[in-house]
Amino acid sequence: MNDGRDTPDDRDHLTPRGHSEVSNAAVQANDRHDIFFAAVDATRMPMVVTDPHRDDNPIIFCNRAFERMTGYGQDEILGRNCRFLQGPETDRDVVSQVGAAIRNREELAVEILNYRKNGSTFWNALFVSPVISEEGELKYYFASQLDISRRKEAEEALHQAQKMEAVGKLTGGIAHDFNNLLQVITGYVDMLDARLDKEDRVARRSVEAIASAANRGAQLTQQLLAFARKQELRDRLLNINTLIGDFESIVSRSAGDKVRVKYQFSDDLWNARIDPVQAEMALLNIVTNARDAMSGTGEITIATGNVVSTVEAPLAAGLDPGEYVCVSVSDTGLGIDDHAMAQIFDPFFSTKEVGKGTGLGLSMVYGFMRQSGGGVSAENLPDRGARFSLLFPRARGVVDIDTVQSPQTRGEGERLLMVEDQPQVAELGKTILEDLGYDVTHVDSAKKALKLLESDNKFALLFTDIVMPGEMNGVELATSVRGEYPDIQILLTTGYSDRALDAESRNFPLVRKPWRRAELAQRIRTLLEGPNGVS
Repeated sequence: MNDGRDTPDDRDHLTPRGHSEVSNAAVQANDRHDIFFAAVDATRMPMVVTDPHRDDNPIIFCNRAFERMTGYGQDEILGRNCRFLQGPETDRDVVSQVGAAIRNREELAVEILNYRKNGSTFWNALFVSPVISEEGELKYYFASQLDISRRKEAEEALHQAQKMEAVGKLTGGIAHDFNNLLQVITGYVDMLDARLDKEDRVARRSVEAIASAANRGAQLTQQLLAFARKQELRDRLLNINTLIGDFESIVSRSAGDKVRVKYQFSDDLWNARIDPVQAEMALLNIVTNARDAMSGTGEITIATGNVVSTVEAPLAAGLDPGEYVCVSVSDTGLGIDDHAMAQIFDPFFSTKEVGKGTGLGLSMVYGFMRQSGGGVSAENLPDRGARFSLLFPRARGVVDIDTVQSPQTRGEGERLLMVEDQPQVAELGKTILEDLGYDVTHVDSAKKALKLLESDNKFALLFTDIVMPGEMNGVELATSVRGEYPDIQILLTTGYSDRALDAESRNFPLVRKPWRRAELAQRIRTLLEGPNGVS
């Protein structure tokens, strides 16, 4: 047995544990027609046989499926130990488990990261079994294998989604409460600003500083909600070429004076249904990251195009097969290292210095794109730099046209019914609306609003929060009011919305918290002066 061969009489006495009876003499050229080895050679599952009696337990047989899986030929495989498939990222603990099973003559089932001849990696489900004769003598080791890379990728995508969902629930809840606080701050800042003496520079600078800090807080809250996929999206059918073209100046300012921004627009670009405000914020986040990756000097290329994602080759993690509009942002920086690439869309992950980044920008982009039914991907370019791609689902139809807003902002004594459960926000809203010239009645629940309307329905407009405690939310209230009192205009507000409410809420105008005085005034006048308004 020193040469690893068995006599013909031994053939029918070798049985690998967990497999059918095996003949062991097929390792020689004239034994290739042995029925077992012929079957193994023809099967689609990669398989090898090793000889533990030879130095270093080399492979003495492999089938064609093993060659296809690894990219190596027979002459490169036979005579070598299986460790030639290992590489830098192969888990050494798993390797130790394999070694221990071989030494102890035990069966083993593990999942190990292996390397193909071309250097690419694949996850290998490895099943090793000793081949034992009826006399109890170890003859060979038999190993069947399976490329499970797609399954591992799916598991990792599920794990990522679960992690995002868990953090999303936490951040979404915090952002909801924080939005109400910001609403109070920004609302009273607007009121102070309208009453300040223009000559009092100290007071005006103080108010401006408060407003600036509150605006920054509002941006962070929007990022949290977008990451958590709790930001209510108000999408429109748009052509992204037009969207980007309309705010080229903002992109240029964000990129900086020393960064050249190039545009490569597809002439036949498909339309997409997206929230333009969130899309602009996502694009600016990526442009800002590109600028920082180049230390403020270099070239950014923004390109658009039509792409198709397939099951076999998805364009981004978790992306469904289908047609997409792609917006890519490429830079000429140093690229993204492997450690950062693995966490690039994780919340609070940042490669920037402390105080220069929140780690929320790209996670906000990820959340917004997933909520929009699309995806986002990051990759390093062959020469230098990195490219981020935003993938929006293709939509069909005619591009929406913006409605003309009313130049008037003040009320003329119209009666408004405001429904808000948070006392400070309610007091602020009532004060601002009365200051704008409206007659305001406030209740703190949908149930109270409906009861009031039973006895008094002479209101011009219902202004209601969406998320409120109790059996009825703001969307359900609005739906009921529209059915019973069609002459009453409706305006929703929220700083947070559950995806389950999104479809219903799209039937009504909405102003996001924290809204500003001027924005609220404009939205109300537009509604009241519309085709079905009272004016």
